[in-house]
Amino acid sequence: MYPELHHLGYATRSIDKSLQVFQNLGYRTEGPLITDKKLGIKVLFMINDQGNNHRIELVEDLEDGNTHPIPTILNQRPGSYHLAFLINSISGYSTKHGMRAITECAPAKAFEGRHVQFFMSRDEGIIELIANSAECQCINVE
Repeated sequence: MYPELHHLGYATRSIDKSLQVFQNLGYRTEGPLITDKKLGIKVLFMINDQGNNHRIELVEDLEDGNTHPIPTILNQRPGSYHLAFLINSISGYSTKHGMRAITECAPAKAFEGRHVQFFMSRDEGIIELIANSAECQCINVE
């Protein structure tokens, strides 16, 4: 069974400014703006109902954010930076496929407290794994 694609993460300096751009491309907001102080980010999910149901996550750094890779990414360039997948076992999948963790596994407000963890692959870039349930086993950052 393969993981389910959940969204494409899009780093932005301003969710408010990016919102209009994506609305003009056929996206609508999916839920409220979420401020996650633990991860140091604000997120807003948008979905395109034009027959494909593609979901994007606009991600903005909080001024004091320091646990999420967004500040570094925004300093390099805004834009798409990760694919996120729903998974039953973060540790099981990442260990089996040799993924290298770049963030600690942590509960995310955007996913009702379910754990998320980011991984880096030299060839594929950043992958986010989102636990399907609250019962999640994570791995430590190397």
